[in-house]
Amino acid sequence: MRTLKLTATLLAALSIAACSSTPEEVAGAGGAPAGGALTSGLGNGGYDESALYAGKPAQSSSVVYFDYDSFSVGEKYRVMLRDHAAFLAGNPKRMVTIEAHSDERGSNEYNVALSEKRGNAMRDMLVLQGAGANQVSVVAYGEEKPACDEHNEACYAKNRFAELVYGSR
Repeated sequence: MRTLKLTATLLAALSIAACSSTPEEVAGAGGAPAGGALTSGLGNGGYDESALYAGKPAQSSSVVYFDYDSFSVGEKYRVMLRDHAAFLAGNPKRMVTIEAHSDERGSNEYNVALSEKRGNAMRDMLVLQGAGANQVSVVAYGEEKPACDEHNEACYAKNRFAELVYGSR
């Protein structure tokens, strides 16, 4: 009896596996571009997921640098953030994560808190200028991911930044 159940289960699994198709067959049959991941049920023949990740504001920069022990966004970054906010407002399915950093001076707890304040200041500016609050998230790295490993003021200045990193939902 046990052998019969095991054999029936194996035959069922093999017949299901025999009916499956490869991504190349699906892409070729549906007419969707083969370069992106396909999701069924979204239009004729699937949807090219790479379109969700394509594009961001035409701005060449998505990085804001901060003064020592400060979370105030400098005046020179406000136009850039306004452009990002307008882009997000016009693309409600797009998401951005603000990855905020600090230099190594101070305790780890202090640096994470300072990074979070930097990210929150940028998030607040984006939301006030039209981005959806659900489109913007903040990750505070503190001193954990330095852009520069030297121990001098020039290097510290490079590590006090927050970057806008785009994705989608």
